[in-house]
Amino acid sequence: MLITCDNSVQMGYIYLMPNETTDEYTLDKSDIGLYYDVKSLSIPRIKWLGMGQSLNQMRLATKTYREAVDKTFHCEYWNDLNNEGYMMGIELSLNEDTLLTLVAHQAFKLYDIRWRSRDFRVLTLAAYLDVFNKNNVIYPLSKEKDAFVILSIDPSTKVGKIRALISARDDLYPIDYLLNPLFILANSSRYYGEISTM
Repeated sequence: MLITCDNSVQMGYIYLMPNETTDEYTLDKSDIGLYYDVKSLSIPRIKWLGMGQSLNQMRLATKTYREAVDKTFHCEYWNDLNNEGYMMGIELSLNEDTLLTLVAHQAFKLYDIRWRSRDFRVLTLAAYLDVFNKNNVIYPLSKEKDAFVILSIDPSTKVGKIRALISARDDLYPIDYLLNPLFILANSSRYYGEISTM
């Protein structure tokens, strides 16, 4: 799964689906190796059948994400959807320190769960307490209700941030892709610090 962060503009993008763009990125274009042994980076896969109880504490929206965006809540930047409403990628505020903290604490995890009488995968994109907060809202991505996103919505600004993807669509969100992290960190402060001391 490709996760990019350009520290110079403090922006990031999470590619939830593989596409031609993801093939352009390689670790030799990333500064993440200045902080971590890139061979040690992983996205753990965990079986947690009881997670459904945590999800049931959150409100399940009746509108799809596409129907609710810019009406019930606003995007931080923009999240790309395909023609059917499934989320392809997430644009977000992301600086070097935040990315490194998320990686250090393995905030990116893939859970196998049972929810709503079927099997799902939950991909977390934030710290545990930010994902499993009972004030968060779960939005279906389509009327089929085979994929959802968990949003935390700021009550004052109404800006919604994607905290997790819930999916039964392994064809759209392949497990092998989600478990294979590619963290692309550009314009790292440490890289520029090392250049200036040479």
